[in-house]
Amino acid sequence: MKRNYTALKVAVLALFIVQALLQLRIYPLWARNYAPKQAAPIGLSPDQLLVAVAGFREFLAAILWVRADGFFHSGNYDAILPMLRLVTWLDPHNLDVYSTGAWHMGYNFTDESQRSDRRYIPLALKFLEEGIQNNPTVWDLYFEMGWMYYHKIQDPTNAVPWMRLANEYPDMIPARRHLLAHAYFKSGRFDDAVDWWGKLFLDAEKNRHKDWESSQLYDVRQNNLEDTILDILRRYGPNPETQPPVDLDFDATVKVIRPRVLLVEGRLGIPTIGARVTVILRDKGRTIDYTPKALKTFTFEVDPKFTYMQDSLAVRDEKFRREIDMSKDPKMYPFKAPEYEVEFIFEPRYASPNVQARIGSDGVGMYDARYLEEVREKPSPIEVPKYAKVSDEVRREVENPTREVSYWRVRKVITLTREEILMLGKRGE
Repeated sequence: MKRNYTALKVAVLALFIVQALLQLRIYPLWARNYAPKQAAPIGLSPDQLLVAVAGFREFLAAILWVRADGFFHSGNYDAILPMLRLVTWLDPHNLDVYSTGAWHMGYNFTDESQRSDRRYIPLALKFLEEGIQNNPTVWDLYFEMGWMYYHKIQDPTNAVPWMRLANEYPDMIPARRHLLAHAYFKSGRFDDAVDWWGKLFLDAEKNRHKDWESSQLYDVRQNNLEDTILDILRRYGPNPETQPPVDLDFDATVKVIRPRVLLVEGRLGIPTIGARVTVILRDKGRTIDYTPKALKTFTFEVDPKFTYMQDSLAVRDEKFRREIDMSKDPKMYPFKAPEYEVEFIFEPRYASPNVQARIGSDGVGMYDARYLEEVREKPSPIEVPKYAKVSDEVRREVENPTREVSYWRVRKVITLTREEILMLGKRGE
């Protein structure tokens, strides 16, 4: 028995030696071709580092990810961030970590009133960019990037190129291909929206009798194609329902009623429900650059001196009013700058369908004597990974975008000082 035990120890030792020799040869290859581009093995305990070096990175990453999921469900969000970094260093091909981590940063950090801390959105985009660089030959993270622009940032113009890249992959989930058509329409590219629905409809027609799911997909795409064409005709055809333009007679005011508490109110002459006005408070002269290239390297840190608040105000009976309390979240709203801009914006691209039916999704059916402005934009260039499986045509289109779109919106900006927001003079400070 003792002889067998000794033989077992010798065999285990031999295996470790072989593993170490293989690791010395394999690790440089892994680091060059597979390791994350910006990660570093910071924060691993000695036993975790030993497991990683011994060749069990994916195994350890899976354990840490299960632990992170527990933090998600318990609401312990601060503990998740360093764990995300460790997991992506250990296993840079875990797509769920990148998509879930970006969603967490983009949506879960909120103030007491559930307003998102939008300073984290560029971090989420940079995290997705890292995931794309490490996994350039799958569609998932391209779609997640497009969805972040489309849904969270509400920027369909920059959602389009990421959706284009995702749709290049034949194994993409069929229903998710629809988002490109919706992004085309919201960005004002109506011709491309119709063309894309037409292509999807013809693709579904080939297999419509294959099974129930294929039949449903055919029906959905047919209905969306028909509805899109009818929407365009009703809003922009020979007898458009968007004319004559609605006079919005837009205006907005802001009043500091307590330190760090604002009362914002105003009017918007939309004669139906479903309109919303966006209000943004930010350091004067600063805004958030929602492009992955805005950050040189990925980080979990935000500028602790930068104040940025964004909220959405419902319009009822052509009026809006909201008390915005930022006194309970000093880390999110530090108020360190000398001056701030309070910006009120109404743009129709994400308004409800009944509002868009009257003024158009690009605002062609609205007018305002003081605050109406035309916005012209085109997507930011995307540096497509070398090994991405995309056509040369799409690669050229997203790397050097030329298609410009425009829409109308109303916008008013009011300047407040730090002393006014904190009510320093009124408190004798």
